[in-house]
Amino acid sequence: MMRAFRVVCMMMALVVVSNIQAQQLFKMYNDAEEIFYEENFAEALNQYQAIQQIDSTYEDIQYKIEICKLLSITQYENMKPFNDYEEVMGEKDKFYYYWQGRILMKEYEFEEAIESLRKFIKLPAKKSDIILEEARRWANWAINAKKFMDNPKYYEIHLLEKGINTEKAELSPVYFADNEELLFLSNRDENNPDQFQIYHTRHEGSRSWSEPEVIYNVGTFTRENSNIEVVAEDGRLFQFRTDKGGDLFYSEPTESRTGWSVPREFDSRISSTHLSSHFFINEHEDRIIFAKDVGSKKDPNLDLFESIRDPETGDWSKPALFATTINSEYNEDSPYLSPDEMTLYFASDGHETMGGYDIFKSEFDTTTLTWSEPENMGFPVNSADDELHFKLNKDQMSGYFTSNRLHTIGDYDIFFFWEIHTIKIKGRVLDAETEEPITNARIFFRPVEYTDMYFFSHIDDEGQYEMMINADDVYNVEIKIDGTLEIIDLDDFEIHSTGGVNTTYLKDFYLIRKSD
Repeated sequence: MMRAFRVVCMMMALVVVSNIQAQQLFKMYNDAEEIFYEENFAEALNQYQAIQQIDSTYEDIQYKIEICKLLSITQYENMKPFNDYEEVMGEKDKFYYYWQGRILMKEYEFEEAIESLRKFIKLPAKKSDIILEEARRWANWAINAKKFMDNPKYYEIHLLEKGINTEKAELSPVYFADNEELLFLSNRDENNPDQFQIYHTRHEGSRSWSEPEVIYNVGTFTRENSNIEVVAEDGRLFQFRTDKGGDLFYSEPTESRTGWSVPREFDSRISSTHLSSHFFINEHEDRIIFAKDVGSKKDPNLDLFESIRDPETGDWSKPALFATTINSEYNEDSPYLSPDEMTLYFASDGHETMGGYDIFKSEFDTTTLTWSEPENMGFPVNSADDELHFKLNKDQMSGYFTSNRLHTIGDYDIFFFWEIHTIKIKGRVLDAETEEPITNARIFFRPVEYTDMYFFSHIDDEGQYEMMINADDVYNVEIKIDGTLEIIDLDDFEIHSTGGVNTTYLKDFYLIRKSD
């Protein structure tokens, strides 16, 4: 009798535990879903994986885990597990093709991304106007991205070495001392992953840099206010602080250049401008441009403002919108003004962006006293991901920026770029066996060191191609026939500069057909 009673009690206890666990999982799942649809994919991934530890079959968490991995982990590119869900989730989840389009966009598969997003838009399932607008926006980004990548600008880019860039975020790079020294912000301290510190490194020849060292006495930053500026004219390091509603402080390098002074307030009157963290200050320290949120907490919207110091009174003007041509209905951020103050560079996820934040430039017209319509800096400076903190060197032909694009080391990384010489290349593409021309195809030249970039030309009915490509580079050469990729079998195909002389490089290629 007592034994039966104990069994009943144990069964009742198991039911209670089961109910408690079910309630716990229900709450955890709802919390994860809220974070997921806020598009905080890294945190949502953590939440879904916590559920996975308790019940790996709960709801659709395995499917959501794959989406979160693909959209939050830069180095994770395995789409197969997600694609395997298409037969089931393509019917069950009306957002499947939306997420597929987003993931393909991240992988730079733009034509496929457009197809998936359009498939989502055309689905008869009920969808809100907001999500439809967002899907159309992503589709437009994919269209722009393909256009810009098909017609790259003549720049070379270089991802700074490991040690500078890490699996964490590197932001707001600032070169100084004739580009021989570099300051940047990073959250690489494992004990304080939400805290950004300033790091200092020196150039050691070629592309090598010294081990970055923390500058401890200048303060710490959050990701949101991670921005520093060095004014070349006097070498002062500027940073934003939230004191008095927004203020600028500066540090000076010590005589030994092994450290920086404790920050001091730049100008007590500057707080009247209601400055924000993503600022630029000019060489004369009398003009500040900054991004300010004019939206709401749920719907932030950054616009560029400027404030100018009166040379007679020293007072700062009330912040005014920078220019009607610059600010869009979306976000403008990370302003940078050229030394002659005639060209503005800034980041925006509006205008004609190819995805996320791109770098744009606008020229000042001294006749009309207006700023031109923003021009996208194009690929490879911009990508389908985010680019921020763009700055030029004194030569106005090279500079640096940060990006979280495909194939970075970690979060945001620092890139160096420079203008390069171009050369015309033309020739024919022939079948190696028959010597007949390859027709109705395209030829691609991909730099070995940066395979996301390419130059291409259509091959005409006589097998002829012609294009401009970057000089002084090594290329892989590919032929695409009816969507099928063929690799030209070459060890290294190099193009050399002609020292600015206009020269046409003649090169025929012979395609060895793959046997069936």
